[in-house]
Amino acid sequence: DNSSEDPGFDRSAMLESMANNLIIPNFQSLQSSVDNLLTATSNFNENTTEQNLVALREAWMQSVIDHQHCSAFGFGPASLPLGPYASVLAVFPIDEQQVEANMLDENFNLQASFDRDVRGFYTVEYLIYDQDRTDAEIIADFDQSRKDYLLLVANELKVTLDAIVTEWTGSYLQAFINNDGTAAGSSVSLLYNEFVKDYENLKNFKVELPAGLTAGQAGADGSLVEAFYSGISRQLITEHFENSKNIWLGLSRNGQDLTGFEEYLETVENGSALIQATKEVIGEIDNAIAALPAGRLSENVESAEIVTLRDKLQANTANFKSSMSSLLGISITFNSGDGD
Repeated sequence: DNSSEDPGFDRSAMLESMANNLIIPNFQSLQSSVDNLLTATSNFNENTTEQNLVALREAWMQSVIDHQHCSAFGFGPASLPLGPYASVLAVFPIDEQQVEANMLDENFNLQASFDRDVRGFYTVEYLIYDQDRTDAEIIADFDQSRKDYLLLVANELKVTLDAIVTEWTGSYLQAFINNDGTAAGSSVSLLYNEFVKDYENLKNFKVELPAGLTAGQAGADGSLVEAFYSGISRQLITEHFENSKNIWLGLSRNGQDLTGFEEYLETVENGSALIQATKEVIGEIDNAIAALPAGRLSENVESAEIVTLRDKLQANTANFKSSMSSLLGISITFNSGDGD
């Protein structure tokens, strides 16, 4: 008997709770910060000063922090023609040479491009940060082609987030709540699979890959960290894992108690044991993140602390993925070679 079919748990209530108190508010926050990013971009383009560059960076930083709280929801309205929005608009590292070539191409059409590493949040970052140059030097080199490309990328972010929020707050919300089965394509399956995939993205691409811990790598490479140019990689790891916890625990971003996967697990056989084991490892991951060296993560990718964080994240992968999938009767629908 599949314990996930236990009629004692109301999956539609969980979906409603998560949609109205976590998913939609998080996307609305990201929409607002992207609006501010576009405004700051326009102000900078019109008056290219160091003061406006600082304001633009602040707007970018808030938007990319808010993005961490949405990247697990790349289904439904956030499933774009090129893939889940985070895999389209939050790719790192970006292709610096191609971005530079695009800026010089008067006929370049971002909408017609299939390249993911020339757009999105981290292309904006590349354009407005440079560890090797002063702000005055960045300003001096910000010609019209750079301004045009910056505005082009920021506009795409706004158009995309506006569309996502409009659809979520429109007809998709009720359809999401009503589709409360556990089969592939159901809302529970979509939410669960994107949650697990997003967690693995945190482990694989934000921690393991730059640390040189992926099979076949020659060694660590600090340039592979998220937010390499700005140096806020450590903060983004913290924010990303915070959202993973919120989904699993059933918490809004401001700490309001919701119905999440923990409550779902409480209703199935052996769920309580998995909850206890998972909470123990979550605490260890929190401690491992807090122990990461201060400063730029790119300069500390060979530290013992980042290896410890990778190991703790890996230890929890089976809890979030194979064990939960088995107990709740939800199939993993994405390609995964994680080895757990």
